[in-house]
Amino acid sequence: MRSRAAMAMAAACVLAACGDRPDALAAARDALGSDLPQPYFEDLVTESASIEGRRLVLLVRSPEGDAVRTREHPQFQQLRQSEQEEMRQLCALPPVQALADSDAVLVRRFVDRHDKVFFETTLPARDCAPTP
Repeated sequence: MRSRAAMAMAAACVLAACGDRPDALAAARDALGSDLPQPYFEDLVTESASIEGRRLVLLVRSPEGDAVRTREHPQFQQLRQSEQEEMRQLCALPPVQALADSDAVLVRRFVDRHDKVFFETTLPARDCAPTP
């Protein structure tokens, strides 16, 4: 009885480790970051890819924008929602597809020239998994 419990616990630990693959997250960061910086939209530039815990963060900079003033704009929430919807486009990228069975979270962090955050958009990588 005791050995079955120990085997079950060991199996649970192995399965938990499968969902926590820092090597896959690092590989995705390296693959996505290899082409950076690159234009994102209009004057925005995707500058870097980094890892923060289980989060794969793409830093998008507005070299001319001002985060404080932009957040005060009446259409700010529409902009944020539009960018949130754009997160699904990341699912088409092979490095992101490799994370679909992990606990990784994809993040786009929009910052101004002074590193002040406009907002972040997120998408769990599991949401990129193909539906059966």
